[in-house]
Amino acid sequence: MMWNEAKKHLMTGVSYMIPIVVAGGILLSLGVIIGEETSVGEQFVNYGVWTLGLMVPMIAGYISYSIADRPGIAVGLASGVFAAELGTGYIGGILVGFFAGWITNLLKKIPMHPNIAVIKPIMVIPVLGIGASAIFMWLISIPLAPAMTGLENWLNSLDGNNLLILGFIIGAMMAFDMGGPVNKIALAFCYATLSEGIYAPMAACWIGIMAAPLGLSLATLIFPKKFSKSEKGNAIPAALMGSLGITEGAIPYAVATPLKVIPVITIGSGIGGGLALMLGAESPIPAAIGIWGLPFVNGPFMLLIGLLVAVVIIAITVGFLRKESDVDDSEDAELSF
Repeated sequence: MMWNEAKKHLMTGVSYMIPIVVAGGILLSLGVIIGEETSVGEQFVNYGVWTLGLMVPMIAGYISYSIADRPGIAVGLASGVFAAELGTGYIGGILVGFFAGWITNLLKKIPMHPNIAVIKPIMVIPVLGIGASAIFMWLISIPLAPAMTGLENWLNSLDGNNLLILGFIIGAMMAFDMGGPVNKIALAFCYATLSEGIYAPMAACWIGIMAAPLGLSLATLIFPKKFSKSEKGNAIPAALMGSLGITEGAIPYAVATPLKVIPVITIGSGIGGGLALMLGAESPIPAAIGIWGLPFVNGPFMLLIGLLVAVVIIAITVGFLRKESDVDDSEDAELSF
């Protein structure tokens, strides 16, 4: 129950943060495309970086809002600024967002005389809540800031085979449970690196999100006799979901033959993610935007190569592994969206 509540609050924060990340990433990419040496390109890059700087305050503010309603917004936003300034990044923003929501709920319960209760939402809660969050943020920044700096330095030092391994791990984790807890851990890591200006992991995240539904949809076209009527009917919706950055389109196929689908999409997405990173793909915008954001990726053709390799591996391997005996049209109603 606690995990479900925490996940709901976290996803609220992420949902409010994503438009900021998309806008900032596209502005930054446009600046790079125009040319940072030009005045227009330089301004676009600056606007993109400034917009992306809102990532941490936004996720902290809206996690707090999800927990404590409107009074939590000011406390959470200010706390998110502390997290960014103290160098704890996205992870610090998540932690302080939960703390800000919790402390705000406690402060809302302070008994006050009706004649002065009007000052509670405009003075008592913001001042005490932000003050308490500042102390909390300072305490956790002592171990967290050096850890984030170490992570940043390590990621910046990666090249060649190391990037291949990193991309494989991220791509595999994103595909493994198709939107479940493992997927969310990898996604959180990619957002954390994005907030630090490190864009390579998000490129592998793209492939981990899109390859499974696209590959399985392709498999139904290449091996039609090995898929039920409903699975073939789900091919177009699954492909559309994949192109929009929604992994869950792969779930009906994984439900039908989990041992023949889950290992394949995990390994195939990992290979594609590793290849894309090794070739130099980077993404300053989140994978949630789907393939339509490809023009704004750094090294779009490198990412596309990784994605195509993953899709082909998944389609061919699942097609060979499945047997015509796996087809069961009696389960059509259960497998359709």
